[in-house]
Amino acid sequence: MGNTPITVLMATCNGATYLEQQLHSITAQTRQPAQMIVSDDGSTDDTPYILRHFTGNAPFPVTVNNGPQKGIAQNMLALQTCPPNGYVAFADQDDVWLPDKLARAMDALSQSPTNHPALYTSRRIITDAQLNPLGLTKLPHRGPGFANALVQNIAPGNTIVLNPAALTLARSAACDLKTCIPYFHDWWLYQLVTGAEGKVFFDPDPTVYYRQHKGNYLGAGNGIVKKTARLKALFDGTYRNWLLEQALALECSSDRLTRESRNQLTLFLQILQGTPDVRRPVQIYRQSIPEQLLLKLSMALYRLNSPLPRYIKL
Repeated sequence: MGNTPITVLMATCNGATYLEQQLHSITAQTRQPAQMIVSDDGSTDDTPYILRHFTGNAPFPVTVNNGPQKGIAQNMLALQTCPPNGYVAFADQDDVWLPDKLARAMDALSQSPTNHPALYTSRRIITDAQLNPLGLTKLPHRGPGFANALVQNIAPGNTIVLNPAALTLARSAACDLKTCIPYFHDWWLYQLVTGAEGKVFFDPDPTVYYRQHKGNYLGAGNGIVKKTARLKALFDGTYRNWLLEQALALECSSDRLTRESRNQLTLFLQILQGTPDVRRPVQIYRQSIPEQLLLKLSMALYRLNSPLPRYIKL
């Protein structure tokens, strides 16, 4: 696997403030990528200039494409159609990679056959805007699985590396999407790989400085303000809408999932849409006891208006 090519995929949009640091960290990898493909979603700041300069000086080929300008998820989906068959690593525009990120990912993925879908992810070092460390993201206590992927994402996009079979699966599934676009592209990848009985490698060591700043798409969830916002999403219907959007997007590719995963997805969608099969509860789980309790509580709050909580095994 030493000579296996890796393509780095990066989506950008008005990321000039932090982009140069991230690009430098990618060139400083102990395991160099074979190429990098960037999809810029209509930046109006200095991002295009920075990318042009980088393209002329990078130690590997760099291609910059125009994004679809329909949001981050569609920009990332468009990127999946670009690389040749092989390994791909997704990169955010505002983080910084640790030097051994790609090497660690490839060491892990080498344990899985290239013709069987596999996804690598890792912990992250949470930092402030100046890259001062604030802590580490949590470890998953119960491990990856489709029952977890239906209700939670433990594979953030800025850590994901896919092996060739997982890339082929994701590229094919992206072609299935018509009007149902997943709200979170990385969550969809985690659902897709686990639903197809692929392997997920979760590295307990961090590989990314996860920069927190006012422009974060979602953020780490640390701090009173972030935690309050996430709790609000659990109880005001936002989280349920996320679950539904992700499940509907996944349903477009249900024939790519295992039979067991298809059945789970069907039952879960029936519950979310208010038409559950009372004879067949679906099994779902989040990673920690507090998260599981919050999931139960958020489900219970729908009881007056929805049959959602009654037919779920937590």
